[in-house]
Amino acid sequence: MVRLLVSSLINALTLIVLLQVWGFGAFDWFSDGALGGRVVSALVTIFVILVAVLAIWEGVNEVIQRHINHLTARGLTARATRLRTLLPMIRAALALVLFLVAGPVALSEIGVNIAPLLAGAGIVGVAIGFGSQKLVQDLITGVFLLLENAMQVGDWVTLAGVSGSVEALSVRTIRLRAGDGSVHIIPFSAVTTVNNANRGLGNAAVSVSVPSHEDPDRIFQVLKEIAAEMKKDPAYQRGMLSELQLWGVDKIEGPVMTIAGQIVCTDQARWSVQREFHRRLRNRFAELGIELVNPTQTLLVLASERWGVRPPAPGEEGRGPSSSESLPPPGAEGAEATAAASRPARTAIEEAAK
Repeated sequence: MVRLLVSSLINALTLIVLLQVWGFGAFDWFSDGALGGRVVSALVTIFVILVAVLAIWEGVNEVIQRHINHLTARGLTARATRLRTLLPMIRAALALVLFLVAGPVALSEIGVNIAPLLAGAGIVGVAIGFGSQKLVQDLITGVFLLLENAMQVGDWVTLAGVSGSVEALSVRTIRLRAGDGSVHIIPFSAVTTVNNANRGLGNAAVSVSVPSHEDPDRIFQVLKEIAAEMKKDPAYQRGMLSELQLWGVDKIEGPVMTIAGQIVCTDQARWSVQREFHRRLRNRFAELGIELVNPTQTLLVLASERWGVRPPAPGEEGRGPSSSESLPPPGAEGAEATAAASRPARTAIEEAAK
């Protein structure tokens, strides 16, 4: 930019000198009250305004960036991330203010009457204010959400019924990257609640369902041993902030006994600890012969002997009956039995019809 300005200035001066040498009296164009003098004065003023705007813009950005680096060097990562999240909004607001201040001044220097423009801008602003209430709501809600540190770039949040990682925060929208890779653009006005999974803590839930005939004290001891082994593992000890917190037998529903508890973890290690705990739990239960609850049921139907089916003898439960034992004999006996079974129903229908 500086090279372009210097080249343009040299070219303009060269042209003026050549015109003066050729007898066009170019120097007289820039005397007091002449058009050239006014043009040069306006151009110099505009140039000074642009330099001031650029200096303010670069200065503010440099101060913010140095402050972010200073916070990062001191280990204040959360504050640095919060300021980095607010940076796009700060830049947008600063650019708007600089444009609204420098634009009218530059126009007035080139002879444009800015009074009608300011009046028209006021009327247009009122009209836009009435017609863009949703936009204003987006802006105000976004400012308060960011000031309250409700979310930052990189957090996993659930809002407006959508879960994902925060990729960017603009002046009025939030961009979420969902687990399947899709992008959701959500306006701030649609956010009523924020569920943020990255706020320091994350509890790994422990819920084990075993047959009710198992000894609960034995299950408690096994679960505590698994958690203690994980606590000593270098891959998980930094993410586990507590031992296993056993709440006891949560409920008993017939043949099923449910034992509940949790492990307090960091927000980053919650899911990895929970998955590893379940893997070790399954292997340990298999070694000790502890059964996990089986939700399937076996239904045994015993037919009456009058239909030619005898109950299975001891030791024959696993065998299926033969065709001669399971099917009623064809002939008069089967027909008579069917007629006897349906006779009361016919009698009741006839009486109701009468």
